[in-house]
Amino acid sequence: MSSDDASGAEKRRVKRWYLVMYLRVYDQETNQLLGHIVDINKEGMRLVSDKPIPLNKTFHLWVDIPKEDTPRQRLEVEAESLWTGRDINPDFYDTGFRVLSINTQALVQLQILIEEFKFG
Repeated sequence: MSSDDASGAEKRRVKRWYLVMYLRVYDQETNQLLGHIVDINKEGMRLVSDKPIPLNKTFHLWVDIPKEDTPRQRLEVEAESLWTGRDINPDFYDTGFRVLSINTQALVQLQILIEEFKFG
């Protein structure tokens, strides 16, 4: 792990929310699935993936948001990969991202998403 998750959590200013549904996250440039969101807030997120994700790289991501009775929506965000390490399940990897850029509409979508899918 490049920088450990505990120190990342201690540095975090805004609480991250664990989601009841692991939402799929794709790389906009390749349209390939990068991983699934484990926890998220307006400043960052943690993905779980089956392959390691390169560190210190800026990604243009989109999150697949399932909606009942409406077409699926995409939340687009630019984020940088900051740390990575093995998940509790050693077949997977966890990667922490810092949000670099998100437009106002996507930020509103993100807040709705957290309220809709967060634990508790």
